[in-house]
Amino acid sequence: MGLLSPWWLLVGAAAAALPVWLHLLQQHKHEPMPFASSMFFEKRTETTTYQKKLKYKFLMALRLALLLLLAFAFSQPFFRKPPEVLNAANALHLVVIDNSFSMREGNRLAEAKAKARAALPATGEAQIWGMGSRLSILSPVTKDRGELLAAIDAAAPTDGKSNFAELARSLRDTRRSTGRLVRATFVTDAQRTALPPAYADLALEPGTELKVETVGALAPNYTIEAVNAPRTSSDPTKTKVSAVVSAYHAPTAKRTLQLKINNRPVATQTVEVPENGRATVEFAGFDGPYGWLRGEVALVEDDALAADNRFYFATEKADPRRILFLSNERNSRALFYFRAAIAAGAEALFLVEETSPAGAASLNFSNYAFVVVNDPGDGLSGIQTKLKSYVESGGALFLAVGPRTAVLGKLPVADLPVAGSELADRQGQRYFTAAQVDPTYPSLRRVERLSGVRFFEDVKLTAEPGEGLQVAARLENGSPLLVEKRVGEGRVVVFASSLDNIANDLPVKPAYVPFLEQTAAYLGRVEDKNAAYQVDSYLDLRAAESKGAVEVLGPDGQRALTLKEAASASSLLLGESGFYELRRPGGREELIAVNVDRRESDLDVIARENLALWEASGKAENTSQAGSGPESAATPDPVQQSFWWWIALLAALVLGAEQLYSARYVQART
Repeated sequence: MGLLSPWWLLVGAAAAALPVWLHLLQQHKHEPMPFASSMFFEKRTETTTYQKKLKYKFLMALRLALLLLLAFAFSQPFFRKPPEVLNAANALHLVVIDNSFSMREGNRLAEAKAKARAALPATGEAQIWGMGSRLSILSPVTKDRGELLAAIDAAAPTDGKSNFAELARSLRDTRRSTGRLVRATFVTDAQRTALPPAYADLALEPGTELKVETVGALAPNYTIEAVNAPRTSSDPTKTKVSAVVSAYHAPTAKRTLQLKINNRPVATQTVEVPENGRATVEFAGFDGPYGWLRGEVALVEDDALAADNRFYFATEKADPRRILFLSNERNSRALFYFRAAIAAGAEALFLVEETSPAGAASLNFSNYAFVVVNDPGDGLSGIQTKLKSYVESGGALFLAVGPRTAVLGKLPVADLPVAGSELADRQGQRYFTAAQVDPTYPSLRRVERLSGVRFFEDVKLTAEPGEGLQVAARLENGSPLLVEKRVGEGRVVVFASSLDNIANDLPVKPAYVPFLEQTAAYLGRVEDKNAAYQVDSYLDLRAAESKGAVEVLGPDGQRALTLKEAASASSLLLGESGFYELRRPGGREELIAVNVDRRESDLDVIARENLALWEASGKAENTSQAGSGPESAATPDPVQQSFWWWIALLAALVLGAEQLYSARYVQART
């Protein structure tokens, strides 16, 4: 036993002297006697000795006990309790089955289930876990062996990637939350790619016994590592689809790839894959009906892990989408440059239609990919409400700001403050240049940071990055040049200059065509990407301020979201491979292809020495040093168990007894 605050005992001992002094001092009282006269008495000195006696001994004992108990409680006594990790009868047995994608190879899962059954304890509580990219609880904590065996038999492989760091974190949390000895048996194929970058992520809490049982063996494997296909095309027969074939621990061999559209074979190619290398195959176009197409590139020959011999992609066949260009000037210079840049694109994905703001009042904006406005001034006042409603429902607006719009005080639709513009002068700075350009922004990926472009007018736009607002480029004086603002489900991209060659010389620079081509692809939602996601990634469903419902159908054709989630969820975890169908607000439909993380295709195994280090980390005295090996292995220290509250409870009982006894004493005196 020990004391955390021993000085309180000295304070209690000093306080205990008070009731002793009160009870020990029994004073002799002189009672005056009436007498007629004392003149005949002789004066003399007399010494009287009184014996001090203890009075009310039981009451004093109660008061002494009360003070000493209070002092003892404040000193925070504790005793050293043997750690529960030494109590084998209190152990929690965990049987963890690796159900990652690679367990589909051969009979790995069946072998893992057999070893999991053998690992079940004869007595005591146990629980069955499944471990892929994240933890899944397959059974409750129970002693029912039948229920545990049923959970093992029900274990099925997932499409997730194995993640040993996630298992280590779950074991640490279980040890801390239960305070019990954790005995875990992990049955896995021990993929090398499952190890985290830092070994410290595998460290276990003291009192965690881990045993790793391995199944399977290193096997040669071929896989479709990636597919590159256009997201949207008006003529798929002129497009190209390329696929990369990879060999993992496999010899040189010829492999046949088949391109399928809507599950129908359309082309076949044969390629020689080098030993442990990669090869690229290119398919020269395909055909299919209008709308979203489900594409797939598959290996014809089977191998060790046949489930990764296909790669999904989604593409859309559509007529060129229309762009609405609003201008107050017929055949303006800005329209000429814009139309020429869009027509110069690699594919004819867009057609430009021009009209005036007044003429747009009768148009249905949802029929257009996006709307372009070049320095409208107050010309949008009649259609601003309609245009904003179009953007909020998922549309897009490209707004070029010139001197007529800069004097409005606030930009239409975007609602961003603007305080006029300033021309560069011959005496001072003759032009402005772009100094802060984000090359990751979709419109600026191939513009060489707008190098060499001169801006002769500075529009004083106020825009600071924040929620729903992004500044992608600034002029050298810090003034925003390219800004994106989310408005409902849609977006407004503001270019703080005009699209002609009056306020800048961008139209005569090489960056003009890629700038507008990328902007059109971004606002028209036909970015040059294959729309292929990985399992366990998240798909953004809506902007933060959006209120419309998003319907999602999973690969099994069932709803992936409840009605409540469809109306409020901002993202969706893509938990399995296949195609997801989305219906966004405004009736916009989208098809998403999801594939397994191709690191699961590498069946290389972890060295047994590394697994032994992981198993030993739960016996380490200091988990921060567990990464250096098992040298620091030791038995955990005993646990300090405080019991001051029991002493405080006893003191309360003594106080009650003292009150009752002292009350009886007072009543007897009166």
